[in-house]
Amino acid sequence: MIKGYRRKTNYKGFLIFFVFVGIIALVYFASHSDIFEQDTPEIILDQKELFWNPNKPIPIVFKDSSAIKEYSIIATLKNGAKVLDIKKVVLDKPKELKINLPLPPIELAEGMKISYEISATDWSNANFLSGNTQTRKLDLIIDTIAPKVEVLSSSFSINYGGSAALVFKAQEANVKKLVVNNGVDDFVAFPYIKEGYYVSIIAWPLKNTSFTPKIIVLDKAGNQTIYRLAIVKRFKNYRNSTLKLQDKNFDKVQKMLEVIGKSGATAKISNPEKFQFLNESVRQEDESAIFQASSTFPVPFITQPIIFNRFYPLKNAQVVGSFGDSRHYYYKDQNISNSFHMGLDLASTKNAPIIASNAGKIVLEKRLGIYGNTIVLYHTLGIASLYSHISTFDAQQGSQVKENQIIAYTGSTGWAFGDHLHFSVLVQGHFVWLTEWMDSKWIKNNITNVLQKGEKMILGQAK
Repeated sequence: MIKGYRRKTNYKGFLIFFVFVGIIALVYFASHSDIFEQDTPEIILDQKELFWNPNKPIPIVFKDSSAIKEYSIIATLKNGAKVLDIKKVVLDKPKELKINLPLPPIELAEGMKISYEISATDWSNANFLSGNTQTRKLDLIIDTIAPKVEVLSSSFSINYGGSAALVFKAQEANVKKLVVNNGVDDFVAFPYIKEGYYVSIIAWPLKNTSFTPKIIVLDKAGNQTIYRLAIVKRFKNYRNSTLKLQDKNFDKVQKMLEVIGKSGATAKISNPEKFQFLNESVRQEDESAIFQASSTFPVPFITQPIIFNRFYPLKNAQVVGSFGDSRHYYYKDQNISNSFHMGLDLASTKNAPIIASNAGKIVLEKRLGIYGNTIVLYHTLGIASLYSHISTFDAQQGSQVKENQIIAYTGSTGWAFGDHLHFSVLVQGHFVWLTEWMDSKWIKNNITNVLQKGEKMILGQAK
């Protein structure tokens, strides 16, 4: 080394290095810090429909983890005219802000089209300290008029446990919900003859203590009409039966539980509890399957009145069990179980042929518990028929059945004592009084005539 020479320290290089590291650290910090977060605000609109009644507010929710800084709302008409332009700064920095969609200071006429542009910006320092912005658009058509309903024809009366029919007009282009309701249950209405007209067959099930029929029409703007039907209610008394069980009956209960694969689930309960399980829980399982099969159906456009034949499934049969019979089972003077008999028991000769009185489609062909081998045949207009305790099937699930075709043979499967047919008619899944549907005169007066009168009025109005 030359005397007097000193090595120069490269301070400039160190400075560049530290600046470079600092920039990296700053970028890392910015990318991982909440104050520089880049998630845009969330704009939640509680409006899924195009149609809007301005009397029904549309809630808007702004949400952001770094808080809402400001929002703006612009409304324009179809011709491009701006009718609303507001911008508000939110100084208290809420992470969630709720408002209602503001109305423009003009008259919103029926059928008017209006478009909203809704924006929100958060308090993040991202985007050169200007924050993150989210924008949503909302296109609406003004609709303030409630649907109009007019009944054209209906059954004059309905029996407790029975059925009724009606034809009506519903003037509403933007229907969201259209049902006929009995006070508890909704019934589908089928489009009938012309657009805007409907037909429905409804029931007053035994489970309902009252009957308050109405047509409910709700449009996509939230306008609703409830039209109350003037159908006379006729109360009917059904049989009450008290049945006393003996110890020997429980042997049959045990065998039945073994047949349907429920003996393991009931192994640790008493004999009366086993009977209750069979009579109530297994019955409920059966009737749930029956309801599902008979209440799931297509809703086609009905182009002409449907004429039902009277149901007469078993020739030369005797009635051995009544519909609506309220059965109370006692063991040692204690009421241990209750149930309703939801069909008519008909007995003829052993393995007698069962006839389909009306054409239809087999929607259930299955071995159930209490009901045994069962067929559910769907006809049309929500009407289905049920055949239980049968010995052998003569038609397969999914197959179309013709009028007067043999579909099965009577038997004693399920909880049955002796060869017989358990027969039911269901209206959109609800068991109804069999006597009506087995009576040609009742069908003509309460179903056929109602549909035919409705058709004439529809065609007359359509001219």
